[in-house]
Order: sequence, then structure tokens, then C-alpha cells
Amino acid sequence: MTRDRSEALRRAEEGLWTFEDERPDERFVGLAVELLMIAGRTAEAEAHLWRAFEKAPNEQLYRKLRALGGETACERALALLRARAAKESPTQWQRPADLLVRILMIEQAYDAAWEAVRRYGASIGLRESLARDSEATHSAEALEVYRERVDHLAGAGGDRQYAEAAALVARMRILRSHGVQAAYVADLKARFGRKRNFMKLLADRSN
Repeated sequence: MTRDRSEALRRAEEGLWTFEDERPDERFVGLAVELLMIAGRTAEAEAHLWRAFEKAPNEQLYRKLRALGGETACERALALLRARAAKESPTQWQRPADLLVRILMIEQAYDAAWEAVRRYGASIGLRESLARDSEATHSAEALEVYRERVDHLAGAGGDRQYAEAAALVARMRILRSHGVQAAYVADLKARFGRKRNFMKLLADRSN
């Protein structure tokens, strides 16, 4: 390692030590990890990443840990996130389990992702993303998410919302039998029949 890089590493590690008790600065973490890797000090690089992840976990840190530690790092990170999700209560603004679900999606562990949603909850946007990603293997779960979204959009009103709702209804058609879909559309017409623009879009999508 060159003198300049050695000095940069010293300063980065000094910065991490100075703010050790606070939320980690990912610039210092990233720099220190990069330089430690160049120096062949992989174990120390991974240790810095774990300290940062344990204090303020996020997807970027997880990807770096996964690249370094493989399946072992994956299992350790998931255990940590499950423990956090079990301990922290969701609020209107924060869903502690969202990162857990996102990482399970990265791993394409869809059974575990849906189990996490059922156990800990997840934000609506993340549940919709999971539904889209896993609809081929978890159609029942995806259909339930789509149904909730259609009801919300149709109830809210507005052409943009109606168009999104109608598109979702059309998407649902490929995930179940014709008879079940026809009964569902009939139910929508019974409940939202007064919303003429939505009914028109629904009819267009059904043809």
C-alpha cells in the first residue's frame, strides 16, 4: 500500500473511532473498507462493515457484507434483522421489518419474505413489490395485495387511480381461473358501479 493510501486509511479509521458511539458515517466506512481490502486485511474490513450494519443496517451495507461473507453473512444479517423486527413496533412512518423483507427479496427467498410480512408487517409499497416479484410462485398472496390496492384506488377516485386499478385487475386475470376472475369483476361492478370512468376502463380491459 502506498504512503498516501496508508495515510488515508489511518484517517478513515481515526474518524470511525472518533464517532464510534454515534450513527456510522458511511463515507468513512466505505473508504476504510476499500483501503483495507486493497491492503489484504479482509477480516478487518468485514468487521467495520458489521459494526456499521449492527448500528444502522441498510441494503447497501448488506450487499457489501454478502459479497465478503457469502451465505454465512446472509444468515447472520437475517438473524439480526429478525430480532430487530420482533423487538421494534411498526409506526405510521417506519416499518422495522421492511429491510428484512427487501433482503429476503434480494435472496429470492419468497417463502421467508411472505412469512416476515405476515409476522412483522411491511409497508404497502414493499408488499406490492414483493407481490410483483413473486406472483408466479405465490399467486394467492399477490392477489390479496392487488385486491387491497384495487379497492384503495377505486375508492380514492380519479382517472389516474382508475387506470392503475384497471391495469391491476387485468394483471390478476392471468393468476387465476376465468370463473374466479369473472366473479371478482362482478363484485367490483356491484361495489363501484357509480364510478363510470372506472367501469369503462374495467370493461375495456376485460375485452
